[in-house]
Amino acid sequence: MAQARTQSNAMLYALITFVALFIVGVVCAVIFYVKSEEYRTQLDTSKSDLQKIASMQEQRDLGKIVGKVEEEKSYLGTMSLRFDKLYSIITGVAPAADLSADAKLNEITMQINKMTEMLGQSVSPAVGPEGIALIKLALDLKTRADEAQTKLADLTAQYQQLQEQFNADKQEATFKEQQLVAQVQSYQQNANDIQAKYDDLQKQMERSAEEQIQAVNTKLEEEQNKLKQKQMELTDTEAKLAQANKSLREALSRLEAIRPRPDKEVAAYQPDAGILRVDLQNNMVYLDAGSDDHVYRGLTFAVFDRNAPIPESGEGKAEIEVFQVEPKVSVARIVRGSKKNPIVKEDLVANLIWDSRSSNKFVVLGDFDFDGDSRVDADGSQRIREMIERWGGVVDNDVTIETDFVIVGQEPIPMARPEQEEADLDPSLMEKYEASLTAKDTYNAALQRAKELSAPVFNQKRFFYLVGYDALLNTMLGK
Repeated sequence: MAQARTQSNAMLYALITFVALFIVGVVCAVIFYVKSEEYRTQLDTSKSDLQKIASMQEQRDLGKIVGKVEEEKSYLGTMSLRFDKLYSIITGVAPAADLSADAKLNEITMQINKMTEMLGQSVSPAVGPEGIALIKLALDLKTRADEAQTKLADLTAQYQQLQEQFNADKQEATFKEQQLVAQVQSYQQNANDIQAKYDDLQKQMERSAEEQIQAVNTKLEEEQNKLKQKQMELTDTEAKLAQANKSLREALSRLEAIRPRPDKEVAAYQPDAGILRVDLQNNMVYLDAGSDDHVYRGLTFAVFDRNAPIPESGEGKAEIEVFQVEPKVSVARIVRGSKKNPIVKEDLVANLIWDSRSSNKFVVLGDFDFDGDSRVDADGSQRIREMIERWGGVVDNDVTIETDFVIVGQEPIPMARPEQEEADLDPSLMEKYEASLTAKDTYNAALQRAKELSAPVFNQKRFFYLVGYDALLNTMLGK
């Protein structure tokens, strides 16, 4: 009995032990399963996070993408460090520690856009796949700067060459002028001596033969002709000196071409010729421009006082008309002048239309009254156009950026709207009425466009003053 009980207890203990081990095994299995699921979830989360950072292909190519990893830095840390260096290279400053890569990129883009706006229209920025290409832009700016420097150097060299030529011509002209002045004085002295001899002979006319008196007169005339010839040579030398001055002014204008355009009406008052000599006794003016400069007989100029501002009305101190033209020199008669304020060599000679080097472009607007009777001339606008074209200008129909001057007359007055009965009798009346409205609208629109484009605008009176034609017109009208 005792032995059977002992065996029964041993089996019970074995059963209990087995059940306990089974329970422990089940618990361990459950714990292992829960942990494995937790690790699996963490693994999936890690894989998902890693996929957000880099794709599988990018993970395999991290070494190629990033390159050499900085010491104690991860691939991502190395890329962030290098992006910060790129930010510093582009902006010139170190990025803030808490600034995101997206914010850094936006900051770089904003600064590039600001730089492009500052460059304005002068430079067309180079564009790459993601916008403005900085290196291409910098190379383009460098190329433009080199071109500008080269042009500046060329202009400077030309200016120096012209300056040297001018100095040489001036020295030669001064020397020749001194020689001519000495010759003129010598001839003048000879003329004075001959005149004295002639006076003596005239006192002895009763005792002198007629042939002797004629010989003395002929010799006197020859000497006077020689004196006039020397005076013409002196005038020609002065013209050459003026031509050298003109070349120097042109070189200076080319060097100043990069400066902003001055007052929009300044071009109307630029000198077109210089005064070589004034002969008030014979009412004549000698100019340093001739047929080589496209000067012709009948060309008129306005003369302005060099030492006084140009009047707002455009009226000069005098007006002249060319009547004799040589290759380098021309002679003009004084149409209008003042004895109190006579023409001098330093005065400014100009014609709004005529230019020896180019053709100015004009637009003619409105109606004009040539004879001053307060009534519009039917052909007034056409006469203005023909005058401009005859003097070398070009007449356009519309005001554009290329327009040099706008000549305006009176604003067109629309005709009264015809009654229905009148329109039925003459259908053309309505067309004329609409054309008059269109003419007024065209006039005002062109004036507004001229204002927007800063084109100089002159009325009829200022126009006639600036071409030196006012006095001549009044003479023809008998005023």
